[in-house]
Amino acid sequence: MVKIRALLVFCIILCSTLHVVNSQAPTFENLATYFATNTFMVAGDNAYCTDVLGSAKVSYGLADGGVTENPEGRTDVILTTTEHDTGNLIPVGGPAINPIATEFDGYFGITYNYDPVGPPPVFEIFADGFTITLNLNDYPDEDICIVYLAEHNGRNVMLVWGYGWYGTYAGSAYIGDPATWAAHTGYHMLMIRWTDSNADGLVQTGEITVEQSN
Repeated sequence: MVKIRALLVFCIILCSTLHVVNSQAPTFENLATYFATNTFMVAGDNAYCTDVLGSAKVSYGLADGGVTENPEGRTDVILTTTEHDTGNLIPVGGPAINPIATEFDGYFGITYNYDPVGPPPVFEIFADGFTITLNLNDYPDEDICIVYLAEHNGRNVMLVWGYGWYGTYAGSAYIGDPATWAAHTGYHMLMIRWTDSNADGLVQTGEITVEQSN
């Protein structure tokens, strides 16, 4: 009985500790404070220019949200070791084109499944026990994206990437609007879908929906 009570006390203490750690993790409502200084937007060296345009959306949103120090732009090739190891990073663009996204996907447990055969052919993103799926027959009229905010070795990292450039740009446009931050208070992960509802081939905010959050 004594051993059982001791075990219960240990479990309570452990759960309380985990709750405290989780409550201190970065969440979207305070986004500007995490990237106020020493921030680097990172695109893949061979990425489409649309990933750079997405970075501009995020940078503008940070400034609109109160950040006064302009984030620096880097590619994975010119990002220095010091910047990589100590800077607050915002990798934009997915693992197919951005090795920094691949690296931090691994740290945060973000994975994907690409099945071009099916049926139907699909691309899926997995994170925190959640999934978002894109039927590849619907691309490029539809795309998906993950936005993931976390702390790593004492600095902050926010990943923004989609299956294609539409998804990445949609995620950048969404999280680049400070008005959306408070709507996701207490959350650090968003799974986003963009649907080209007016068939103009462009990403508009009214076409973006959040399907999963954590």
